[in-house]
Amino acid sequence: MAKFLAKNLKAGVILLAALALLAIRLQRNNENPNPKEAIRTVEITYSLIIRDIPERAEDVRVWVPVPPTNKHQKLLSLDIPGDMPYQMLNEPEYGNQFLVFDLTDISLFETSQVGLDVNFLVTRRAIRPLLKNSSANSTAQRQLVRFLAADRLVPIGGKIAEEAHSTAGNTWKPLQQSRLLYDHIVSSISYDKSGTGWGRGDALYACNIRKGNCTDFHSLFIAQSRALGIPARFIMGLSLPEEKREGTIAGYHCWAEFYLSDKGWIPIDASEASKYPEKKEQYFGGLDEHRIAFTLGRDIKLPGSAAEPVNYVIYPYVEIDGLSHSNIQTTFYFKDYPLRNRAIEKLPSSKVSIN
Repeated sequence: MAKFLAKNLKAGVILLAALALLAIRLQRNNENPNPKEAIRTVEITYSLIIRDIPERAEDVRVWVPVPPTNKHQKLLSLDIPGDMPYQMLNEPEYGNQFLVFDLTDISLFETSQVGLDVNFLVTRRAIRPLLKNSSANSTAQRQLVRFLAADRLVPIGGKIAEEAHSTAGNTWKPLQQSRLLYDHIVSSISYDKSGTGWGRGDALYACNIRKGNCTDFHSLFIAQSRALGIPARFIMGLSLPEEKREGTIAGYHCWAEFYLSDKGWIPIDASEASKYPEKKEQYFGGLDEHRIAFTLGRDIKLPGSAAEPVNYVIYPYVEIDGLSHSNIQTTFYFKDYPLRNRAIEKLPSSKVSIN
């Protein structure tokens, strides 16, 4: 009898454990039944006011970046209230697109300032390419070469290379190297916007001072990746508040991607991982849907402008009579768009050509 009871008790314990495990799995599935389908659709109102326009200005132009369509996000539409004349121009090196407004009509400047709004409707997907078995999309060799080269504030030699090799030089596997660089940057750099020098995306500043904002974290990661022969690139955009469905966005956010021959471009967000250590694993090889990308790359040559390349682009660029004009107020406002996830794929693309 004792053996019978023991045997049945053991079976009961196993059954209860199995049921508990099943309950946990069901709970997780109910919380997020299909993580790769996490989608957020928002309307972004990109507003700017240009002030102190000279009374006799003869040529006033504005460049506004356009969110791209790719496998992670889709520009559903854009709307420009009023009748401001503009063109959609492509920047050839990285493929960024810009609305370029021609505001030379002198009647606009009677009060020495002009306001402009652009409304973008964009949907964004959460991505975890490291969890997928898909092969890499083909990337032109010339693009990979560009993402192995230095930028003005992203050198790939000297102290940058020394730290990269001391951190990740003991393995030849790019994925392991990238993870070692990521871990080292997250653990050794503080998200700190005090003092001066931060926010320029200066990799050497981040390497020396060990603090900065998202531009500095990711510039160092990109520089050290390239120093090890791993193509890496810079993405600039906006971060959407997770708990709010409407409101203003305080400023830009950026992240980075590195390239694996068998997986393609893999995202990381080292600055968010530093701020939120509990999300460190999530932000290596994965991004949530609470962000919108606007531009790719550094040292961006604005199409139709004679100015020097711009360090990075998220805010509008204004030229008056061929000279850069900085007295601009920019506001980003977002509002969640009430679409069901499945309905998004059926929406027509914007009438504007988006590559």
